[in-house]
Amino acid sequence: MKVRRESFPYLLLSGFALCLAIIFQLWILTIIFGVIFVFIIFFFRDPERNFSGDESILLSPADGKIVVFKEDEDQYFISIFMSIFNCHVNRSPIEGEVISRTHFTGNYISAFKEKASIENERVIWRVKGKSEVEFVQIAGLVARRIHLLKQKGDFVKRGERVGVIAFGSRVDLKFKKSEYDVLLKMNDVVKAGLTPIAKRKERKD
Repeated sequence: MKVRRESFPYLLLSGFALCLAIIFQLWILTIIFGVIFVFIIFFFRDPERNFSGDESILLSPADGKIVVFKEDEDQYFISIFMSIFNCHVNRSPIEGEVISRTHFTGNYISAFKEKASIENERVIWRVKGKSEVEFVQIAGLVARRIHLLKQKGDFVKRGERVGVIAFGSRVDLKFKKSEYDVLLKMNDVVKAGLTPIAKRKERKD
């Protein structure tokens, strides 16, 4: 399994500490830094994922658990919490053009809290193809950096990688009720680029 290159600074730091602990025969620290080194490799894993199903399916942008599910007259709002044990590679829910990518600085409160959507460090993506969706990468209590892999104007395939969040965080997803029928519910577990979130409605001519 591939490991993201964004992990290299963390691996170098923990690997250096591990080597020092081994050289000076500090066995407890050796175990601690060894576990940290292995965990970083695990955290930044980047599995290949290919969804070959219906082209009208909107896919999950993140691995994790649905912790917020709301709707109003116009749209659905879904929030996916990613624990430190989830894969943190985020993917585009649909195929289309990145029409905007906006970064906001902010706080680092727990991603479980709903106000994290408007107060935390975050990047808002809007992708437009046969429909338009918005998804937001949000840094959490532990997360301190969002690594971006695409930029405004890029064309992305459905399920293509767009960014990585370093350590625990969440991703919010918004899409129009007039365009999609939702397929999931609160507390469902999802995987980026694999789990269907919604299905685009057929247009009646």
